[in-house]
Amino acid sequence: MIGGTAHVQNVESGIGAVCIGAAALLPTWLWITGRVKGLPLFPVFSTTYVYAFAFPLLYEHPIVAMFQPDVQLIGAFTVTGFLLLGTAVWYQVGRRAPKPIRRCLVLNAANADLFLMVALGAGAAFNMAGSGGWLNLQPGLNSIIRASALALQALAAFALSFRLGTGELSPPKKVVFRFLISLLMLSTLPGLLLVNAMSICVIAAFGYTLGAHRFPWRIGLAAMLLFAFLHAGKGAMREIHWKVVDEDPTFQPADYPAFISQWAQISATNWFGGETESEEHQSLIQRASLMQLLLYVQTMTGDAVPYLDGQTYAILPTLLVPRIFTPEKIASHEGTYLLNIHYGFQTREDTARTTIGFGLLNEAYANFGLVGVGGLAVVLGAYYALVARWARGSPVLSFRSLFAAIVASYSFQAEYASGVYVAALFQSTIALCAVAVLFMRRGDCSGDGRSVLE
Repeated sequence: MIGGTAHVQNVESGIGAVCIGAAALLPTWLWITGRVKGLPLFPVFSTTYVYAFAFPLLYEHPIVAMFQPDVQLIGAFTVTGFLLLGTAVWYQVGRRAPKPIRRCLVLNAANADLFLMVALGAGAAFNMAGSGGWLNLQPGLNSIIRASALALQALAAFALSFRLGTGELSPPKKVVFRFLISLLMLSTLPGLLLVNAMSICVIAAFGYTLGAHRFPWRIGLAAMLLFAFLHAGKGAMREIHWKVVDEDPTFQPADYPAFISQWAQISATNWFGGETESEEHQSLIQRASLMQLLLYVQTMTGDAVPYLDGQTYAILPTLLVPRIFTPEKIASHEGTYLLNIHYGFQTREDTARTTIGFGLLNEAYANFGLVGVGGLAVVLGAYYALVARWARGSPVLSFRSLFAAIVASYSFQAEYASGVYVAALFQSTIALCAVAVLFMRRGDCSGDGRSVLE
């Protein structure tokens, strides 16, 4: 299907797309064939490079097409080399068997389902309260609550989906879980950021697949079609409802039916009416692309634009201090802002209205060139392998597995720069630590049949 619908611009872009695709899917093959065991964190991460870097070459991205064929090929080889080096490190570290786990922190299975379902319901309530304008919290406190809610949502979606896949949820719990996760995804839509609902859907599918040992194809395909349909009207909905900078639209729960109906009508008009999308309403592939940024960064950096020499990494320690202690703390997207301002994509004022995701690979090249890209490959390969190996063999409700689930929930966020990634991971880990202190107990984990990671 991909070969039939692709329209490659030139031979170089076709070769580049094939190289990236093969390198991106190699970790998945190594994991499927059992050469590396444990959670497939690096395979999930590397797969995102298919749509972020390979597809833009395969489907003639309009901005990518502006670059010369040799420039496209060099960019493709950069991505391919990054993936191959990362895969080599991940393979060497991840294939080693971990030490047997005898005792670990784990949630009580009898009470965990109730706690996790409450977390899903509380997450939906928090989203509704936020979109309804019911909350009047200090920025520091609001950021802490929001980060905790996002972390607990991801943990609950993963763990309950895994238990659904293994058949351990009773029929009433299955109904309640499906209702709550649907309500949670619905509650994210008024923000007009589909990535929030998509993230929940992906982490739930990930957990179910590991538990059932099969992918939920029918629900998965239905979800992909639904998100594609909503995407067709997202741009127009933003033009209607995003009227004030730095102010989110306000929707009460009673407004949801009319809001969803309006969105569906606009999407149907754009999808079935044959209207040509404007630049703001780009295709999913174009919007997911990071390839055009890499080509621009490689072309300009070192000559027209200097290297950043680690500026976006230098701010990382400040992002770990909670905003409640430092009200003037910089935004987690500050590194992304610096990148876009440095290359002239945005002004400081522009960053208040929208953010252009840069991705870890492009950020590394902007700071240190190919040396930075190689260093990032080594770090990420080792990082994902160590996390997966540490959690391997542990119960799904253990601290180790739930931390790995948090890492998994961020592994497919291809557009994240280091600042966003580190801040989000740190905040989520703090939330997990709070759960561990309040609800987990150290117990015997050897021989636990509910392991997700063997």
